[in-house]
Amino acid sequence: MSIPRREFLLGLTAGAGALRTSTKAATSGRPNIVLCMADDQGWGDVGYRSHPVLKTPVLDEMASSGIRFERFYAAAPVCSPTRGSVLTGRHPNRYGCFSWGHTIRPQEVTIAEALKAAGYTTGHFGKWHVGSVRAESPVSPSGSGFDEWLSSPNFFENDPLLSRNGKVIQTRGEGSQVTVDAAIEFIRSAIARKQPFLAVVWFGSPHAPHEALESDRRLYSHQPEKLQHFYGEITAMDRAIGSLRKELRRLAIADNTLLWYNSDNGAIPVGSTGGLNGGKGTLDEGGIRVPAILEWPARVRKPCISLTPCGTVDIYPTLIEIAGAKVRNQVRPLDGVSIVLMIDGQKQQRDRP
Repeated sequence: MSIPRREFLLGLTAGAGALRTSTKAATSGRPNIVLCMADDQGWGDVGYRSHPVLKTPVLDEMASSGIRFERFYAAAPVCSPTRGSVLTGRHPNRYGCFSWGHTIRPQEVTIAEALKAAGYTTGHFGKWHVGSVRAESPVSPSGSGFDEWLSSPNFFENDPLLSRNGKVIQTRGEGSQVTVDAAIEFIRSAIARKQPFLAVVWFGSPHAPHEALESDRRLYSHQPEKLQHFYGEITAMDRAIGSLRKELRRLAIADNTLLWYNSDNGAIPVGSTGGLNGGKGTLDEGGIRVPAILEWPARVRKPCISLTPCGTVDIYPTLIEIAGAKVRNQVRPLDGVSIVLMIDGQKQQRDRP
């Protein structure tokens, strides 16, 4: 029988353990956290990996100034299971999300819930695809610990219909920019309240169908029309990330903001695996190795290229440690490990695969 999330968390408080805030988490030095995820961007679909055509100047700059992960793995070769692994730190087989379109379980303790207990305000923006975007659903963003959200049940293009806290609204603009603009609005509100924040920004690009703006298509006018749209969508997403980083600097919070970027699975046929075998939907390297970058100027002072295997399951335990959040007596095993040592420039080893 399914246990409602509220009852499950109360049960944690009374029995196996509660989400609690440590003394460290109560200090003012906690970083803000932004998690960005592309939809179907392959390992080779970035300029910094010497793509012969694609222009991603913002991601290139991030890769040259932060941690560039060369062996970063999605938990699954399709989107929903990977997204749930970010939220839970667990392998999809553990929390029952076996393929795209499957939902997260209401009983899972998400990173949003854990950080809320540590004093963070939380927001989700863009693609959800691990549950409903109806407000009353136990697997909606609000049911999963997010205070504010402007979310889509799956991928989306330009002028998307999105659910704002459960109410469908018509938005206008390029899809990635609409997503970032909503996140910026949330971030400004959090800063005005002097509250640390978790902003989860999950783009709908470059998932098919590809509908690039004409101005972005022109950058690739020498390519077939199909590729103009595909490359144009990635460039637009790159530009939206740039506007987010610019706003973090304008708000004077960039130094103490951890910005973590990755894709949800490997390349689709029109994309690039960077020479790796396979692609989306396969467990070959090309299906699960994805581009990933971490920026945190206050703590990552020297750029580096990491060859240590890590992945989406590691995001949850890493953020738990960084934020000083405590999930007392974790009742369900985590498959990820904290990579704080790597972030701090120290040697990181995994004690299990």
